[in-house]
Amino acid sequence: MPRKKASQAKKPPATATLDQDTPVNPGEVRLSDASSLPGAPMEWINRDLSWLSFNTRVLAQAEDINLPLLERVKFLGIVASNLDEFFMVRMAYIRRELTAGANTTGPDGINPRQLLQTAREEARTLLERANHCWTEDLLPALSASGIEIIDPADLTRVEQDFLATYFGEQVLPVLTPMVVDSTHPFPLLSSGAIYLLLRVTPKPEIDATFFGKADTILVQVPASLNRFVRLPGGTEVSRFILLEDVVQLYADEIIGGYNILEVHPFRVTRDAEITLGDDQTSDLILAIQEGLKRSRWGSPVRLAVSSHVPEKEEHYLCERLGLAAEDVFRSTGIMDMHSLTRFSSMMERSDLLDPAWPPLPHPSFAGVDDIFSVIALHDVVVSLPYQSFDPVTQLIEKAADDPNVLAIKITLYRVSGQSPLVRALIRAAEQKKQVTALVELRARFDEEANITWAQRLDAAGAHVVYGVVGYKTHSKAALVIRREEDGIRRYCHLATGNYNDRTARGYTDLGLFTANPGFGSDISAFFNVITGYSLPPVWNHIEMAPIGLRARTHAMIHREIEKHSPDNPGFIRAKMNALIDPAIIRELYRASQAGVKIDLLVRGMCRLKPGVKGLSENIRVRSIVDRFLEHPRIFHYHNGGNEEVFMSSADWMERNMDRRLELLFPVNDPDCRREVLAVLDAGLADNISSWELASDGIYHRLRPGPSEAVFRSQEKLYARAQLSNQKTHEERRHRMFTARMTVRNRKK
Repeated sequence: MPRKKASQAKKPPATATLDQDTPVNPGEVRLSDASSLPGAPMEWINRDLSWLSFNTRVLAQAEDINLPLLERVKFLGIVASNLDEFFMVRMAYIRRELTAGANTTGPDGINPRQLLQTAREEARTLLERANHCWTEDLLPALSASGIEIIDPADLTRVEQDFLATYFGEQVLPVLTPMVVDSTHPFPLLSSGAIYLLLRVTPKPEIDATFFGKADTILVQVPASLNRFVRLPGGTEVSRFILLEDVVQLYADEIIGGYNILEVHPFRVTRDAEITLGDDQTSDLILAIQEGLKRSRWGSPVRLAVSSHVPEKEEHYLCERLGLAAEDVFRSTGIMDMHSLTRFSSMMERSDLLDPAWPPLPHPSFAGVDDIFSVIALHDVVVSLPYQSFDPVTQLIEKAADDPNVLAIKITLYRVSGQSPLVRALIRAAEQKKQVTALVELRARFDEEANITWAQRLDAAGAHVVYGVVGYKTHSKAALVIRREEDGIRRYCHLATGNYNDRTARGYTDLGLFTANPGFGSDISAFFNVITGYSLPPVWNHIEMAPIGLRARTHAMIHREIEKHSPDNPGFIRAKMNALIDPAIIRELYRASQAGVKIDLLVRGMCRLKPGVKGLSENIRVRSIVDRFLEHPRIFHYHNGGNEEVFMSSADWMERNMDRRLELLFPVNDPDCRREVLAVLDAGLADNISSWELASDGIYHRLRPGPSEAVFRSQEKLYARAQLSNQKTHEERRHRMFTARMTVRNRKK
């Protein structure tokens, strides 16, 4: 049987279009957005500055003394990781725009040059707060709790002996000193890596004709080794030292023949944009692999240095990297704080972490071997991470081994490095089942992992599609086609989150299992669109971007306006990750002006300004930041009393509506609808982890009033999942008891 070649689908049919007309305290996040600039419109918030405001809310978690200590450390690591991405993606984009000569003022009243300057200032303030949080708060608190991160000067003799051996055996073999002189130009430096700048002079006894030509050597701190080196001894106190301090401590052993005069750590952040050139390339994998290589050496956008580095060394690095003084960010703490997330997970200190909330088995699937029979009986919604991701994996694993399964189709945007789900797909393909996998190779920062899985799936005999030309496939859909006694049945899974068993433990998401024939027909047609350029029929249930999702969204908002009346007031309630699409925001403003009540849970970027008199006074915007990353997209419309509830893979962003393949799907089953609305209701009732956006661009942290009960949405949703499991367990025990009593009575 000839192996099927991987392919890249053509563009879908033309998109349907519609004519469009700094914190004062830990409980307040001020957004220095365009509203503070001369002539800025009142109705818009700048998207990039809104993103920085979200990261400030994450930083507030690290600063919150009410949270367990290692959870605060983790949040500080998330702040640093998010800022890295912001510089690599958004700041890099703004710089490219300026280089290309763009100077257009956006609807928020800010042009690229103003935005670059303001974003730098906001990011600098954010980093200064993060450094202060680490050095003045978290570091002393860790020490008081028996976790010490020490300076080299505080090493004991035993620790020095340990590090000498550790350095010689583990570190030295992977170090490569790079001299800078007339014959060795300043090297290309990896984005995100930590380097040491060594100023040196040859030792007197060394032949100066060879060693006297260099005064600068660069050494990269190995990224393959643990950043925090655990020191020996002590049961009550755990002591660590940073790897860059170890390299600096034994730098003499790297460059024998030189005296070291100065050592300065630094770090470069580069533009992470992957340029593919012609989207029509016949080998997309090769194009992305080449693009990844180029992106590692993208233009520098930020230089991080120690607060103690002399200005002359800062100028030296800026000159070599082509950066300006305003691109330099000085650090008083750990230069690369995103490693703190991993550090917090290394600690076996349950007393310094949140209480464990292990994912619970879903009542419908608990103890059930035949997952198909459950889905055939009724729709099921699984709420992650309160409930386990296992049913998703089980569906694909059972499908892979079931002789009655004829085909499996799935979209893969981000998957884990050891994905059991993809391994099951490979097994199914090897068993000659028809497996179709759309692997989105352009999922940012997951490109290499997705290429690896795509190649393995292709080698196993699966039909691999790499996406649709000009569009990212962001939808989350799986389809299992099974032969049964009464004919062919299609089993679907549609989700708001990725098919990733790892992130399913840390992201809140929702997934719908259904064997509804209308859904089966729709999802089959959806896959035909993206794999075969087939014109879609009239959908039974779903809506797809970029073909009709924008028009459908506008129409549903407009319907609320038309059906709204004093006797039957309309409402829109929605939960999403980002709200930045200007056209949708305008429709929401119109709905607000018509009297429609609009409650929005927007985790991150939000360009809409709520509460503006005469414009958006009927709109409320809140954002939840808690132990799990909020990720579901839920949309609830009053519709004149005939309420509708939808879930989606798409945020209300231009890219999701116009440049990505996305799915919107209704939740029709009454029990499933209750589960989805419970998530929305809990978020809107949260008064512990929730922040409310005011009309002046300031986020205020909500706190319960004197007579108000504490309501933490994630805690309540986990308790709801526990109660559901308990009820199911009791019902099963009752059924078993009743069955035993029936048998006993028959015997009598």
